[in-house]
Amino acid sequence: MVNHRLKKITAALILMIFAGCDAQPDTTETSWPARPIKVIVPFGEGGGSDIFARQLIRAIESEGLLKQPMVVINVGGAGGTIGSRRVRDARPDGYTMLMLHEGIFTAHFAGRTAYSADAFEAVAGTGRMGMVVAVEINSLIKNLGQLMQESAAKPESLLFAANIGAPSHFGGLMLEKTTPGSVFRFVQYGGGADRFTAISGGHADVSVFSVEEYLRYRESGLRALAVFSSTRLAGIPNIPTANEQGFEVLNSAMHFWWMPKGTPTAICETMADVIGKAMLSSQMQKVMAESWTKPVMLRGQPLQDELNLRTKSIGSVSLRKITVLPDFPFWIGCIIAVLAAIVLLKKMRCAKAGLSSPAVFNRLSLISYFLLVAYVLVLAMNWTSYAMATAVFIFISGSLIAPRWKSVMLPLAAMALVTGFGLFYLFTKILVVDLPG
Repeated sequence: MVNHRLKKITAALILMIFAGCDAQPDTTETSWPARPIKVIVPFGEGGGSDIFARQLIRAIESEGLLKQPMVVINVGGAGGTIGSRRVRDARPDGYTMLMLHEGIFTAHFAGRTAYSADAFEAVAGTGRMGMVVAVEINSLIKNLGQLMQESAAKPESLLFAANIGAPSHFGGLMLEKTTPGSVFRFVQYGGGADRFTAISGGHADVSVFSVEEYLRYRESGLRALAVFSSTRLAGIPNIPTANEQGFEVLNSAMHFWWMPKGTPTAICETMADVIGKAMLSSQMQKVMAESWTKPVMLRGQPLQDELNLRTKSIGSVSLRKITVLPDFPFWIGCIIAVLAAIVLLKKMRCAKAGLSSPAVFNRLSLISYFLLVAYVLVLAMNWTSYAMATAVFIFISGSLIAPRWKSVMLPLAAMALVTGFGLFYLFTKILVVDLPG
């Protein structure tokens, strides 16, 4: 009777798990929005993306375009991928948005994410910002030709401050592509403020900035060599284009607004209407004029055409491996080897002294060690989701220590699934911790 009841409970738990995985979000399009909308900006406060998002949201509120507030949440780190992953994994109910420029493409082509723009619903593209390549004001490099000549003559001698895998990195790669033999030494420095600090402090030689960033730092000691546009920009008419100097580089930045895949079309369209009206407001027109941002608003097919163009352009740039972080697997292996050597040495000393020592490397412990290493490796390489990896790890671990594991296989599997998926829900939905898949 007990076993029969246990099987019924187990089956019910398993059905609840998979029913919860397939459940549709509880949202009514006609009543949306019924609560505040979170806008994830995947960078720190005070940056160009953060400022633009807050200004546009302020315009939406001033114009009374939504009956619920929009709240900016800064989720920085990993070149914008932590924040974008949070939105990708969010419920497609219209209450979570992402504002991210072409970093959504560059992160994918740089190998930082397995997903790209097609993992989201594209809502709108706002503002077109020119890009400039700049050096420290007292640099001996006076124009783009000198920069590329030195880069080709002395490969990797010029330190290029970049947010690896982000638009600033790809701007440098586009420059490299114009000159045979040219190779910059890319150094990780994060956002525009960090890259300017690196150049002004003599820690880097060159970087790419948006026009807004350049205008912000120009008086503090930054000199532009070229703009990546087809014509000179009105805000900085004295700076020649890259094309004028013989280098075919066209690159601009745009803020894109995204919702999780599966968000109802009606909600996406309503949000696009709201953003479009805010962009036409006098408040936003003034903001864009002051930052020399072209007041572009894209949606529907024009937006899709722009996304396709950027995917093609960024995907055409060849990437090479850039070591940004230490080789963690190597150093972890070294630490494990050292610890193993210490344990073996201790066992040898105990044996020589005629003393008994605990069996550290029996069959069960060895299997457990390798199982733990495999679990960590699977999560580190993002080969599967946290929930599935944890469920399998718990099930195998339990089967190793259970004296009669076949008799408890069904409840053990249920416990593993409940724990794995339950912890994933707890971390991602309640504690708002980012986990793989």
